[in-house]
Order: sequence, then C-alpha cells, then structure tokens
Amino acid sequence: MRDQFMMELQGAMGQPAPLGRHAHVFINGLYWGLYNPSERPTSSFTAEHLGGDKDEWDIFKDFAELREGNRSAWDQMFAQANAGLSGNSAYQRIQGRNPDGTANAEYENLLDVEGLVDYMLVILYGGNLDAPISRFAGNRIGNNWHGIRSRNGAHGFRFFIWDAEHTLLDVLEDRMGPFTAGEDFERSNPQWLWQQCLANAEFRRMVADRAHSLLSPGGILSPQKTREVFLGRMKQIEQAVVGESARWGDLGNRRRGFLSIFGGGNTGARTRDEDWRKEATRILNDYLPLRSGVILSQLWRQGLMPDISPPRYSLAPGGQLELSAPRGRIYYCLGGNDPRGEEDELNPSARPYDSPIDTQDNLPVRMRVRYKGEWSVLVEVSQNSTAR
Repeated sequence: MRDQFMMELQGAMGQPAPLGRHAHVFINGLYWGLYNPSERPTSSFTAEHLGGDKDEWDIFKDFAELREGNRSAWDQMFAQANAGLSGNSAYQRIQGRNPDGTANAEYENLLDVEGLVDYMLVILYGGNLDAPISRFAGNRIGNNWHGIRSRNGAHGFRFFIWDAEHTLLDVLEDRMGPFTAGEDFERSNPQWLWQQCLANAEFRRMVADRAHSLLSPGGILSPQKTREVFLGRMKQIEQAVVGESARWGDLGNRRRGFLSIFGGGNTGARTRDEDWRKEATRILNDYLPLRSGVILSQLWRQGLMPDISPPRYSLAPGGQLELSAPRGRIYYCLGGNDPRGEEDELNPSARPYDSPIDTQDNLPVRMRVRYKGEWSVLVEVSQNSTAR
C-alpha cells in the first residue's frame, strides 16, 4: 500500500499523479498474487492527463536520464539553478517571469515551483529513503523520480512520486537534507532543485504557507485526512491479502528458517493477521497521528516556518467570521487576495481585523498576522473550512 498511498496523496493535492489500483493476477490460470498495477509517467500518460500531443513532452528520470523528447529545457534549468536562485530575478526567470513576477514570452518556463513544493512535502512526510535521493547510496545519487515538461511552455518541469515503498517507517525520520546529490549534472534531481530554491525568500514563504495548509487540521497531510486515505485502501484489500499470503507467504519461512540457524526468531509463514495487519496498524496508530507535527517541527528547525502564530478563526452563527491571535495585528483580504504585498509590505486591499467579518459573498477570506514587521503563514477560510 505504501507506493499507492503516497501517489494518492500527491493527487489529492491537485497535482498530476499516476493512478493505480490493486488486482489479483493470474498467469495461464495460475494465481500469481496481489499486485498494484499503476500508470507510468510517459508521454502518453502526460498527454492523456495534461493535454497536448504526446510528442511535445520531455520526460526525465533518475540520473537526469532523458526518456523522451530532448534535453534543451532540462539543460537550461540545471544551468540557471546551478548559478543560484537566491535573487528574485533568477528565481522568477526560471519560471519564465520578469523580476516583478509578470510573464515574459522571451523566457522559457522551466520549473513549476508550486508543484515542486507539493512533491517535496509528500517526500518528506513519507520519510522516503530512496527518492528522489537514495540513503542506500549514502545520499550521493538521485533515484526513483520522473520529471515532465511540455515544450509549449505552459508549465515548467513537474515531478511525480514513484516507487515509494521505503516510506512510513520511522515517525522521526528526517529527510530534509541538505544533500550533495545533484551538484553535478548527472545526479541532478528534484530535491537538489528544492535546495537551490530554498535560498530564495519568496520560495521559503511559499513552503511555509503550503506546509501550514497541508499539514494542519483539515489539510491533505493532516492526521485525519491521511488516516482516511490509508484506512480506505487498507479496508479495500484486507481480504485479498489472504490470497497473497497463501501464494507467497512461505518465502518468509525460507528466509527466516535460514536465520534461525543463527538464533533467529519465528520461522512461520507470513500471514495477514500476524504480519500485514500488524504493520498496517502500526502505521495507522503510531505514524500517521504524529507525522504531520514532526514535519512542521523539522521545517521550523530549518528556519522555514515563521515564529509568529497564525490567526485562529471560528464561524459564528449567522456566518460571522471571528479571528484571534496571541500577538500582532491580524490583516485580511476578501475574495482571495493576500494581505502581504510586494516586498513584505501591506497589500493596499488588506484590512485590519477589528470585528467579526460577514462571510456572505466574501469567501474566500485570506489572513495573516503581522508582528514587528514580520508575517505569519497565510490562512484561508473557504466554503469547506472548519474552525482552527
């Protein structure tokens, strides 16, 4: 379930992600076991899900290996990222924009930074040991990633969760890095791009805002939502796992039987109740309830989450939105604007919070706390929001 679960989380964020399911496989009438067939990020996949012609897509994977298309855009992206993205001009340029963030038709749109943030938050949440940088190779090489870009320039490179079986293990696992893998071209990978982008203040703010949205109560990576997705998949296949155990469970018996020669433990076959359910229950009870808070703490220790507490809100009877914050001044915008304007100044359309807000015809409401010239993360209240 691990691989499928991680891909489903990326898809739930509104990002393109391979679809998959579980199925019993028979070969010439012989039951072969429980499998997880899924889509592979190829040009046919991207054309079907994202549009356009399949011949317009550049597809890369591990070791910056070109699978389809040509290298031009990837080479440009690596060169620009390698030169540094701390300055706003370079950071906007890699997205095909002018320094003020407006589109520039003369620049190639090379990197989808919003998609990169979501991809990396899934990687970090799962504590992925083998993607997009492999701990099994001393964190010196990239592994298990796919990157895609259409040459029509509508989006920069996007990345897909792939082969994510080394996940959901240690609830305290820290894959933040930084890692050196990617500093040379052949080892370039999504996490190295993330590390380059982290030098930019605007990107760090995006990470903080998105992490708060996804990892806080109600977010896709919150304990409630991840439990819902995981438990749904668990219930779907818990009967089918019996067939898998009957077909292949005795392989564990052979391995553990060998180990028993040297004082190993149980040599019985692997079963659903003694092995599969035990591990799935551990993930449900020990990993998912705590992991969101662990990731927020790890991001904070890296200086990626502000110290200022964000606004808390509740919807009172009659649709009145009530806000509070332990310190600082709350500013909000109606209709979806960000109260933080250019260069960290106050957006001219922002209003200071003094009394409950009438939400009728005014959603979404976006808000931040400002304290001593610093901003909290962004909080948004929409039709589907619950009190925080």
